[in-house]
Amino acid sequence: MLSIVRKHKWSVAAGMLIVLTLLWVPGKHAIFAIRLALGIKELASGVNRQDLPVKQVKLHGSMNGSEYEALLYSPEKFQPTTAVILVAGLSELGCYHPRAVALSRVLASRGLLVITPDIKEFRDFQISPEPIRQILFWLREIRGLKEGLHITKTGIGGISFSGTLALISAAQPEVRDTLGFVAAIGPYSDLLRCTKDWFAAAPESRSNYYPTRFYAKWIIMRSALDMITDSNERLFLRDVLTDLLLQKTVPPAHAGMSSQATRWYGLATMPETQTDQELTDEIERYLVLRIYPQLDPEKALKEIRCPVFLIHGTYDDLIPAEESIELNRKLPNSYLLISPFLTHTHPADTHLSLSQNLKAATDALTFFYQFAEVVQ
Repeated sequence: MLSIVRKHKWSVAAGMLIVLTLLWVPGKHAIFAIRLALGIKELASGVNRQDLPVKQVKLHGSMNGSEYEALLYSPEKFQPTTAVILVAGLSELGCYHPRAVALSRVLASRGLLVITPDIKEFRDFQISPEPIRQILFWLREIRGLKEGLHITKTGIGGISFSGTLALISAAQPEVRDTLGFVAAIGPYSDLLRCTKDWFAAAPESRSNYYPTRFYAKWIIMRSALDMITDSNERLFLRDVLTDLLLQKTVPPAHAGMSSQATRWYGLATMPETQTDQELTDEIERYLVLRIYPQLDPEKALKEIRCPVFLIHGTYDDLIPAEESIELNRKLPNSYLLISPFLTHTHPADTHLSLSQNLKAATDALTFFYQFAEVVQ
């Protein structure tokens, strides 16, 4: 009789443990989702907290004679089991861009190991597939780090142009069967379609400088500068476009410039209500033949095996949200969040009603809960 009672007690205890475990797992995901959603919301509103319990160190590595650097973020008080390679967008600051640093610290404070590669091509405003090789390099490096000893799951994340490179990276044969997840914030689906929007004339905005989309326009023009016949004019135009990207004073056009260089200078500096359709068509054809095929995610989407998380701002003024909507439609295992809390380069200032705020918050929590189920 005593043994039966003991067995019964053990059965009850085991049952309670199972129930508590089942309750704990969804609860853990919910806590993670709420904390991450709140952290992203703070970032979107311009808040950059400096008091998060995160360690930050610089990493160095080399491959085939190339030297690489990255920043590593990890939780202060425990060893993470999930790591993500997070790639910032094109900027002269690279992985040191304040918003990239802030996002990395938020993710690390929520329990992830975060590595942000310092990609020199991005610092020089170059669009190319080269960063894919660096993303894969840092993926291989994770488990050799002392902070990576307990890592059991890895993922790739990217912002803007890098969001699409993250998708292409996730499709590479050496990682596609072992990668745990991929996340893209504000990615493109069709680079040529975006380019046409960046070059097109549009109604005048209220911006005190050029509109945000011109940032991409100037990067695209820099990528096609080999079209310029004269090498000195090519260097001059490169400096002009770089100054525009950095919001510096642009030197005036030279009186003796060729008609070709003069048209390029005019396209770079003309107001947003104007364009040079013939020249933009020439630039697009040039890039479609030389660079764009390597940056097209279409084939890669068919090879991705892991869950994909797509985040896009409703009011993104550089890459429209329709790009992520299209990616989501083409990916069988993807999750999509279109949020009015986000734009592309700055905090959203659109006034939302109470019902809109509630819906946006509910959508974000649902999305981040799904993310938690995969990464935790």
